[in-house]
Amino acid sequence: MVYWFFCGWIRWCRHFYFSAFRVYDFPPQWKGSNVPSKPRIFCANHPSSFLDPILVATVLPFQLGFLARGDAFTPRFNRFLRDQFRMMPVWRDREGRGNVHKNYETFDLCVERWKSNDSIIIFSEGLCVQEWKLRPLSKGSARLVLQAVQAGIPLEIVPVGINYGHFHGPGKAADLRFGKPVQAAELLEELRSSGSTELASLHSELSDAENARWLLSFNRWLKEAMSPLVVQAGDEKEAVQIAESVVSVQGTVTNPALLLVSRCLHAPWYRPLRSWIKHLCRDTVHFDAVLFAVMMLTYPLYLILVGVVLWNLVGAWSLPVLTLWPLTAWLARRGA
Repeated sequence: MVYWFFCGWIRWCRHFYFSAFRVYDFPPQWKGSNVPSKPRIFCANHPSSFLDPILVATVLPFQLGFLARGDAFTPRFNRFLRDQFRMMPVWRDREGRGNVHKNYETFDLCVERWKSNDSIIIFSEGLCVQEWKLRPLSKGSARLVLQAVQAGIPLEIVPVGINYGHFHGPGKAADLRFGKPVQAAELLEELRSSGSTELASLHSELSDAENARWLLSFNRWLKEAMSPLVVQAGDEKEAVQIAESVVSVQGTVTNPALLLVSRCLHAPWYRPLRSWIKHLCRDTVHFDAVLFAVMMLTYPLYLILVGVVLWNLVGAWSLPVLTLWPLTAWLARRGA
């Protein structure tokens, strides 16, 4: 219940945060309300912190599990994150080398969830870096796929490209690009028949050398599958041009006076909020994601405050004004 509530709320809020949002090559078999449950792994790039998985989750008709930074799983929120948002911890050296061994527990949990026909997203680059290219892939995706195959799970692999015009707030075009879903067993057979003879013993215990060759073979395939889905741009200017050239940006204010009025109506809430989050997230990649989340959670409170002020000033006339207030935010969503 909590999961689907937040998915619906995020879907509504993204209309106000992004100047345009589009999904490319969404698998037609996932359209509709009766999509069969099956084990899936979504292998995606990672340009914008936790904004990436929540956007993918909002376009899917089934629930999506997340692999998230282990230090987010504090004792107070551990059970809530696991149960309500389907999150699982993954540890890196920077979050404490002593915790890295816990990743094996998380991988085992992924396998158990796949046995229950769940879907999980993993960011195959390993790190979140705000740039416009596909970075070298880590070994995590390959290891998870191998573990699932050895457990006899009919896993489906789905490459995903996540693209943004920029990373400093609202007013950007964004898109999700889906690759063709591939059955892990069929992929293994294809790699085997193409000359990867080291994959012949995948269903048995692999030696370290065979395991290393499998990681290289899978990452080579995944890079080829993901590269066309990730926007390649040298800087923000080029990325914005690419994003807005392929995504409609209609429905935004172009008249400077109307744009100024629309922004002034929200400035008392937006400007202090943006400054505070910019200070809070300085020297990190979390600004864009945190800004989206905090705006999503606090905007209803801002509307309530505006409604109280307007009611005291103009009485019942405040109701139609308050109804149109969010429309001004939608009109002004092009440009931060």
